[in-house]
Amino acid sequence: MRNRLRLARAAGAVAVAALALTACGTASSGSGDGKPAVVASTDVYGAIAQAVAGSDATVTSLFANPTGDPHEFEPSAQDTLKVKKAAVLVYNGGHYDAYMEQAAEGTSAAKVDAVSLQSPKAENEHVFYDLPTVQKVAAAVAKALAEKDAAHREGYESRATAFATKLDTVIGQARAIGQANPGAKVAATEPVAGYLLTLAGLTDVAPARYTAAIESGTDPAPADIAAANALVSEKQVRAVVLNAQTESPVTSALAKTAETAGVPVVRVTESLPAGVDDYIAWQGGNVKALSDALAPRP
Repeated sequence: MRNRLRLARAAGAVAVAALALTACGTASSGSGDGKPAVVASTDVYGAIAQAVAGSDATVTSLFANPTGDPHEFEPSAQDTLKVKKAAVLVYNGGHYDAYMEQAAEGTSAAKVDAVSLQSPKAENEHVFYDLPTVQKVAAAVAKALAEKDAAHREGYESRATAFATKLDTVIGQARAIGQANPGAKVAATEPVAGYLLTLAGLTDVAPARYTAAIESGTDPAPADIAAANALVSEKQVRAVVLNAQTESPVTSALAKTAETAGVPVVRVTESLPAGVDDYIAWQGGNVKALSDALAPRP
């Protein structure tokens, strides 16, 4: 998987950054305006944290590039300094954002690790598409902030509750897809949105070796490419789900096959798209895209 391939690079980057911080002294856990500082590994987790923090805390996301690949992100010395000074850290865990896990070692910050909140645990590292777990993340952020800033406890808790309520609506919309399309099959080039597809009652039938190769950043074997293309060209699936941030010649070719066959293509991302800064809006858009793709056609 790409996370394993990048661990050595991330570890080296964090080590270099740590050396740059040795003369910085004891880090504070607040921002310059006295508010508790929250640092998130990506803008997705930053958006979740912001929904809870409101104006009572400052939120910074280390990775916030709608066209980049978060798997390739390497933190700078300044990024690591932000982590060391944070009151609360919010990240995926499970080695998805290993740079954050390593930079967080030895800090006094409260740590909100999404993978640790997931129950039952699963292999797919893209926990930010597991909407019920994201509700737990928001609650954990509220608890962590309240412990650091008791004066604003009520605000943190009420905003986390409001976030969970809004996400309940999106969860209901996702489940409605499966209810309207029982037994529907899709082909995902990577398991990025796997939790959302499961929530929506959709079965991903893409060849396992195909998706494993794409996720690891390599080309699938010709036989696996042929099998994936056959699923689409023969309309054995209702939609193709493609990771727009890691599109390659192989996945672009599959999308082209889908377009030729009249099979809808749904593009998903691992960070917030340009112009979107709200987690609920982002996932609501993903659910709508899936719903539209599976809608009956004249």
